[in-house]
Amino acid sequence: MTQNSKNCPPPPDNGCEDCKDKDNATQASINVIRVDLCKQLYDSKGNVTQQETKFDGENEVFKEKKCMFLHTEENYRRYRNLEICVGTELLQTNDLIKANVAKIKDLNKSLNTTLVTLAKQIKDAKSKFGDVRTAADYLKRGYEDKCNTDQKKALTGKTPENCDEPQKPPNDACKNADYDINQLICIPQGLTKDIESISQASADVVGIQIFSNIDTLDPLQTGLFDKSQKFEKLINDTMKTRKGNLDKLQDDLVVSVKSITQAAMARNSARSDFEGYYDTVDFLCCPHCDCVNENPNNDSKDNDCMECGPRLQDCESQICDICNEVKTTFCCRDTNPNNNDSGPNNSNNKNTNHAYRS
Repeated sequence: MTQNSKNCPPPPDNGCEDCKDKDNATQASINVIRVDLCKQLYDSKGNVTQQETKFDGENEVFKEKKCMFLHTEENYRRYRNLEICVGTELLQTNDLIKANVAKIKDLNKSLNTTLVTLAKQIKDAKSKFGDVRTAADYLKRGYEDKCNTDQKKALTGKTPENCDEPQKPPNDACKNADYDINQLICIPQGLTKDIESISQASADVVGIQIFSNIDTLDPLQTGLFDKSQKFEKLINDTMKTRKGNLDKLQDDLVVSVKSITQAAMARNSARSDFEGYYDTVDFLCCPHCDCVNENPNNDSKDNDCMECGPRLQDCESQICDICNEVKTTFCCRDTNPNNNDSGPNNSNNKNTNHAYRS
């Protein structure tokens, strides 16, 4: 048979190139659905615009809150590090200074007592050296007294210079008597000057110790400690305030992240709905299915027209492929998904829990 047979349909229009609606009941039903979908498409487009605008607004709010959070976090870290390093070190240093000042005060008090005692002892020694000097003066006058010439001659063997009597050596027992007597006369003079120097130096040391005034360190240390306490409290209070601000901003940022996530999901969902409506309306405005075979070949012996065979077998096959893709996408099978004997409802499947997972 040929294509010109009276039982053969006319050739297809190859995808309705003119896209004109047909005047039949089916087309009327399609038009009703299409009008409703067009309205939903219009509303969906508005919803997409609304959700995109909302997402942009939430994104700007998120950026601002993120910026505020980062700046507050940086500021908090500064005060935290300052409190940990400087504040703690300052307070610890003040505790050590306080202990050292107390120790120095005790040492200074002990030193003052020792110096005062030493000065008194030196003063007492000075009066004793005065007695020694007086005794030396008495010895000198007696040693040089002419009335004691015979005694001096007997001890030392020396006679006065204006005496014609020759000098005689002294007895062996008294051969150093002249030197010893002169030493007893001379040494007290030097010792008297030494004790004067010691007495003056002692007075100077006592004056220096008093002038150093170690006791003034105590109020200085107390003032430093009080100011350090105030400084550390200021840092600590500010750090706690910044921590509170940081926690609040973190909570706000979490809320903002949730809001922008919800806005993004709503925007994407609205876009998906819009694209679905758009594709549906586009298809209904000019329907054309690629799976429809416009030039079918008929192998059936009941129909004598070769071009009048079934046209939707490919559509059926493609839908079946979609079913298989869904199974392989959302399900896990231990065996080939095309094997019907391994399905989850098969009574022969002994390991159902592991053979079919979602």
